[in-house]
Formats: sequence, C-alpha cells, structure tokens
Amino acid sequence: MSIVARAGRELRAAFELWIVPFVVAALPYRAGIAIARVFARTLPIYSAAADAAERAFSRVAPGVDAQRWRARFRFHVLLDHADLYWVLLRPRGFLDRLSRDAPRLPAPGTPLMVFAFHYGQGMALMRWLCAAGHPPRFVSIRLAREDADSSTGYAYARLRNRTVERFTGKPLILTGGARREIARTLGERGSVLALVDVPLTDASKHAPNARLLDTPVVLPVGLLESMLPQTRTWIASARIDDAGFRRIDAEEVDAGALTIGDLADQLSRRLAEAPEAWHFWHLWPSFVASTPGERGEDPTRAQ
Repeated sequence: MSIVARAGRELRAAFELWIVPFVVAALPYRAGIAIARVFARTLPIYSAAADAAERAFSRVAPGVDAQRWRARFRFHVLLDHADLYWVLLRPRGFLDRLSRDAPRLPAPGTPLMVFAFHYGQGMALMRWLCAAGHPPRFVSIRLAREDADSSTGYAYARLRNRTVERFTGKPLILTGGARREIARTLGERGSVLALVDVPLTDASKHAPNARLLDTPVVLPVGLLESMLPQTRTWIASARIDDAGFRRIDAEEVDAGALTIGDLADQLSRRLAEAPEAWHFWHLWPSFVASTPGERGEDPTRAQ
C-alpha cells in the first residue's frame, strides 16, 4: 500500500472512530443525538460498510429505500462508537437514566450467562448487568495489530477493551482459551456476556445450523458448549429508540434446551424490528451457508 493510501486510511479511521463520535458524546445528550442523525445523513462515514450492508439487506428485503436505510445504519454504528466516549466523559450512572424496559435479573452471586448480538448499543447492556449486581466478563477476540486495518483503528479497539474492563470491573475473556475461562467464571458464580453472531471464515463450506430471516446460515456453537449445568441464561440486547432512550430487550431462557437455532430466532426477531441496528450486515456473505449442491453433495440423499 502506498504512503498516500495508508495515510488516507489512518485519517478515515481517526474521523470515524475518534473525532465524529467524540463530538457527538461531548455535546449535551439531546443535542448529541440530533447531530448524530445529521452526521449519519450527510457525512460519508462508514461508507464501505454501509454500502455493503445495504446491498446485503436488499437481497433479503427487496425494495428498501437505500439512502434512508444507509443513514439509519450509520446512525446506529455511530452511536455505538459514541457510547465509548459517553462512558469516559459522563458519570457511571449516566446510562442508567437512559435505560428502559430492563427486566429484573436474578440475585447477585447467581452464575449468569448472557448471550447478545452486534446489534444496537452494547454499553447500556453492560451497565444494566453491573447495576443489577452482575458485572460481566465480556468475551472478546484477541487484538493483533496485523489484523487491524489501521493503527488508528487498532488504538481505538484497545481503548474500548480497556474501557470495558474499567466499566465492568472485570477482565475480558479472550478468544483462544475462552471456553475454559467461561467455565471457570461461571463456576465461581460470576457473569459472562458473549456475542454469538460471529461470522465464520468458511461458512460457505458448511451445512446450515440456523436461519436468519429465513436464510440458511452458519453460526458458531462454541459459546453454547461452554455453559455449565444450572447456569441461569439470558438473551439480551440494547437499542436506542427514537426518543434517545436505550431499550433493554432481554428474557431468560432454558439453558438445557437452548440451541443455536433459538439464538438465531432471537436475532431474526430483532432484525425484523430494526434491521439497520445490526452492525454486521456488511458481513452477511460470511454467514450464509452453502446448499448441498455447492458442497458437492447429492441434495436428494436422505440425511
């Protein structure tokens, strides 16, 4: 990559991950939300992801208003980035005052596994758990500079991870040994928060194990296999509404009967309600499973 191209990538990352979301968070809250909507409509932020996301969603739901949909997608991504700076700039209880519809959680000291998605704004979800006496250990990928698009983006990701640890008071659980740490945390009557909608690198080579919006997909099952018996299990998300509040959508489920298909159904319901709030639409091809014919199998053969 040329020096000019590399510099452009660094500048774009600084603009999208640091400058614009910081401006949103530094303003009075209502003004920040209003300017975020303006930025999402008028600035070319997250353009590559927004364009790819709109193309993917259009294949699932033809006839969408592309310009409006991309603006709403950018708005949700921007607010998710701004959440980092709201956490850094505002008092700890700031998100508590914005949360709505949060159900009552089990008593502190109850082992708790919470499955969530790359949907909406996650810091409000973490704050809900902390305020209820369940500060979670968040499951995160291991960061490596060589995997990041830019040094600026890598620095943002590191800051976010450190902020999550300070916000929850708990160390992250990092991929590569995550199952062991999840089991240990639950065995010590702690809480774990994990995002299950992670694309596989070779989904197109595998048979589907779930459906998203009636599309056959492949989702990883490792997190489900990490749970201990008798763990209280919840599925949850947090999403900003039109008034600027964070709606906590959460319910307890039967851990023993929970399947990856159930988790996909929960995500599908959320995508039907507010599809633009899912941050991973641009990765849609990495979720879609192959057909038997594409895998070289006989589609007429009994399974």
